[in-house]
Amino acid sequence: MKKVKQQQNMQEEEKNYSFMQKLLYLFIFPFLFLITLVLGVLTFHGTNVFDLAQSFIPKKPAITQSDEKEVKEDKENSSMQQEEKKAEVSQQVVLLERDITDKQRQITKLVAELEQANKRITELETKQEEVNASTKELANLYERMSTKKAAQIMMELEEDMAIRILTELSVGKKSSILGQLEPEQAARFTKLLVKDE
Repeated sequence: MKKVKQQQNMQEEEKNYSFMQKLLYLFIFPFLFLITLVLGVLTFHGTNVFDLAQSFIPKKPAITQSDEKEVKEDKENSSMQQEEKKAEVSQQVVLLERDITDKQRQITKLVAELEQANKRITELETKQEEVNASTKELANLYERMSTKKAAQIMMELEEDMAIRILTELSVGKKSSILGQLEPEQAARFTKLLVKDE
């Protein structure tokens, strides 16, 4: 009974070994033992293992004084070139910064001009609205006047003002006022009215 239990325990222990444990016990430990054994044998025979290992490492070529001078000159040339490049880059940066400053000034100036133009446009629009309102009021007055009096006043007004008022009048009133005007003046006003529309 004890033997059976021991065999079962051994089988369970074998099953419990992980892959890493198997790798360690079956390969790594024997390999390390083999290396230690080889090193011991070589040392026993009088071979210096570390010197032997050094012979496998590639050696650096010996640097002569002329090589050192060339290396120093190359370093100096490269450092001079780098300094020249840095100087060129710093000059370019300064020039670009100046350009940026100039562009910012131009933008500021243009923005100020744009604001002035917008103010002027707003003022002109306000004046135009006032002129349109006064023209409508005048047109209402002319609507109430007799056609004969309205035609007499129209002949005395400047052409621009007369055209504005005529534009605001109703079609019937407009045609009766034009009918009261002299033919040349009526024709001229008609042409101007057609252009305005």
